[in-house]
Amino acid sequence: MNEQNPERGRISLDDLLKANKAQFDKVFSSQMNEAGLLSADHRPATSADLETASIMASADVRDVTANLNARFGGGWSSEVLEHKSERGGVTVLVKLTVDGVSKMQFGSARANGDTGKALQRATDDALAKCAAMLADETSVAAEAKTAPKHPAPDVAPTSQPVASGDKLDTVTLDLVENSLRNARHEMDSVLFRSAMLPVIREQHDGYPMITDPKGRMIAGDFGSYVPAMLKAQNFDLEPGDVILQNDPYKCGGAVSHINDWIILVPVFFDGDVVGFTSMFGHMMDVGGPVPRSMPTAATSIFGEGLRIPPIKLYERGVLNQAALDLIMNNTRTPEVNYSNLMAILAGCRVGEKRVVELCSRFGADIYSHACEALLERTEKAMRQLIVQNLPTEPQSFEDYVDDDGCGNGPFKMKLTVWREGEHAYFDWTGTAAQAPGPINFYLHDGMFKMFIGVYMIMGFDPQILFNDGFYDLIHVTLPKGTLVQPEFPAPLGCRTHTLSRQFDVLGGVLSHNAPDMATAASYGSSPHFLYSGTDKDNQNFQLMEMLYGGIPGRPIGDGMDGHSWWPLFESIPTEYLETYYPMVIEGCNSVIDSGGAGLHRGGNGIEKIYHLLAEGDVSIHDDRHESQPWGILGGKPGAVSAKWLVRQDGEKTPLPSKIDNVHVRPGDRVVFRTAGGGGWGDPLEREPGKVRKDVARRLLSAGSARQDYGVVLHGDDFVVDLRATLELREGTKRNRRPPPMFDFGVRGANGTV
Repeated sequence: MNEQNPERGRISLDDLLKANKAQFDKVFSSQMNEAGLLSADHRPATSADLETASIMASADVRDVTANLNARFGGGWSSEVLEHKSERGGVTVLVKLTVDGVSKMQFGSARANGDTGKALQRATDDALAKCAAMLADETSVAAEAKTAPKHPAPDVAPTSQPVASGDKLDTVTLDLVENSLRNARHEMDSVLFRSAMLPVIREQHDGYPMITDPKGRMIAGDFGSYVPAMLKAQNFDLEPGDVILQNDPYKCGGAVSHINDWIILVPVFFDGDVVGFTSMFGHMMDVGGPVPRSMPTAATSIFGEGLRIPPIKLYERGVLNQAALDLIMNNTRTPEVNYSNLMAILAGCRVGEKRVVELCSRFGADIYSHACEALLERTEKAMRQLIVQNLPTEPQSFEDYVDDDGCGNGPFKMKLTVWREGEHAYFDWTGTAAQAPGPINFYLHDGMFKMFIGVYMIMGFDPQILFNDGFYDLIHVTLPKGTLVQPEFPAPLGCRTHTLSRQFDVLGGVLSHNAPDMATAASYGSSPHFLYSGTDKDNQNFQLMEMLYGGIPGRPIGDGMDGHSWWPLFESIPTEYLETYYPMVIEGCNSVIDSGGAGLHRGGNGIEKIYHLLAEGDVSIHDDRHESQPWGILGGKPGAVSAKWLVRQDGEKTPLPSKIDNVHVRPGDRVVFRTAGGGGWGDPLEREPGKVRKDVARRLLSAGSARQDYGVVLHGDDFVVDLRATLELREGTKRNRRPPPMFDFGVRGANGTV
C-alpha cells in the first residue's frame, strides 16, 4: 500500500476500499475454507479469462504455469488443500490466489498407473478452472457501464438513463448483491416468525423473491413468475398496490396448486418502478369438498377450492375489504389464512424496504446496473456449465409416478436433453398425457429453468448466485395436454409427487454425460399426513405435515436419512405437534435397510407413528409405493413406501399411498413409512469399517451387510472378519454380471401390484 502511495496522506477512497476488502478476505479465509465456501470475491470471468482457461485445461503443468505467469505475472500462488485417490483416479481441491483474491476448485484425472502424474494433471485442471473464475478488477464496472439499456416491460416504467459519470465498481456490486441476499433471508424470517400454519412456520413452505423492473428474479428460490402474473391482468400499478392471486392457470403455473397464495408488491422509488418483491406460501384450507383442500379424488380444479385471479388486494394503500371478506368466507380456517396472508405481505414489505434503501444509498441507476451485472455474471457462468456438462447428442431418461389416486397409472415422465453451442434444450415430449386425478403438475417454464440452474450450479459450481440471468440459454419444450402441462380445468392439488419426481428424471438424464457427478434417485415424492377433527375442548383442528425420506447416494458421499429433497425444509418438532394437536408421536425412526446399497449408501426412509387422541379424518398423500428409487453406477435401489392404520384393538390395515377421509377414533394409530434413496457406486467397494458403523447404528442389518456389501461381521460388537469379507467379495465379483448404469429394481416391490 505504501509502495503504491508514497504520499501517505493522499490515499484514495478506492485504494482504502480495496485494502479493507483484502483484509477482510484474509481474516475470514480460514473460516470460509472450513465451511467449504469459496472466496467472497464474486467477479465474473472475462472472455480473455475463459480463453486462457480453455487453453490451460488441456495443457501440461509447464504450460499452465507459463500461462498463469503471462496472465498474472508473479502475483499468484497456489495450494493443494485436499486430495484423494479412488476408483482409478485422483481428485484434488486447489486454491489459486491472485493479488489477495482466492478461488477454489476441484480437479480430477485418471491415474493410469502413475498416481504422481495424475495428481499433477488434476492440480492443473483445478488451476485452469480457478483462473477462469478470476477477472480484472475493472471488468464488472466496464461491462456494466457499456451494457445497453433495455426498455422496461409494459407493466412497469423505467428509471432515467444513467449519467455518463456514474460508475459501478466491484465493491458496490458486492454490497448490492449481499444486501439483496440478506433481504431475501430477512423476508423468510419475518414470514416464519409471523405465520400460524406449522407447514409455513416450522417447515418453511414459503418462497421469497426480489426482481428487477422487468420481473427477472435477482434473489430468490423458484424463478420469476412476475411477467406471467402481470400479463394475466393488465394492471395500472401505483405506489401502495398489492396484488394477490392463487390460480395456476392465471400465472402460467407459477404456483402449481390453489393452496399456494402469491403476494406481489411493486417497488417504487422517485415515482418509478425499480422492481418487485413477492412471496408465496401454502394455505391450510381454500374450500372445496374436503378439509385442507387437496382431495386425492378430484377430477377438475373446480373440485379443489376457491380460485383467485390476480386482484389488487390493496390499491394505493387501501385494503379491498370486500374481496378479502369474499376470500375468507370460502375457507374453513379464515383466522389462520388471514394470519398467514398478512405474514406473507409483511415479508414482501421488508424486501420492498431494503430495495428502497439500496436505491437511496447508491441511486436507482447504480442499483439497476448492479442488477444487470448480477444477471450477466450468472449467464456467463452458466454458459460454461452448459458446454462442459451437457451432451451434444440428445440423451433421454424415463421414470414413473405410480398412480393418480383415482385408480390410474403408472404415468411416464420422459425428458430429453442436448446442447447446441452454449444453448441447452430440455424436451418433455414422450411424457404421459395429463392424469384424470390431481397429480398433474402445471410446470412453469421459468420454474423449470430455475430447477435446472439449481441442479447444475449446486452440482458443478455452488458459488454462482441463483437468478434469472441464464434463462435465455435454456429452451424448454412442454407439450400441452401432458402431465407437466395439463390443460384447464385439469386437477392439480396433489401435484407434488410429479414435481419431486422431475428431479429424479432431471438427475437421470444429466448423468449420461457426467456419470461421476450424477446422483441416484430420491424418495421421489412429497409425503403428506393430514388430520382434521374436533378435540376434547370442542375446537376444530386441521394439520398438514410433510414427511421426508431417503436422499440418494452421491459422488461425495452417502445420502441423508429422512431428509427433504428441498434443502430449506425442516421438520415440525414433536413438541409442537403434541402441544397443538390431539396426538402423541410414538416413534420417528430410520427404517433399517431402506436405503439402497452402494459405495455411497442411499439414505434411509423414516417410519413415523401417530397415536391419535381425537375422532376425525386422516388423508394420505405419497408415492414411490411401487416404483423403487433407482440406484446408479452399480448402486442398488432404495425401498418403497408403505402405510398402515392400526386400530385400538390391534387390527392392522394397509393404506394406499393416496387416500382421503380415513375415519379414525381415539386410540387409533397411523404408521407412515417413506421410501429410501438409491445407492451410488458398487457396494462391494464400500469400506468394511463404514458398513460396520451402519450396522452398529441400526441403519443397516447384519444380513444386508453380508448379502449386499459382502462384509462378514461377528459377535455383538460387529467385528469385521477381513479375510472372510475379502473372500466373499472376490467370489461375488467373479460370479456376477457387470453392474448396470441404472438399477431400477422391480415394480410392485411392496407386493401391492
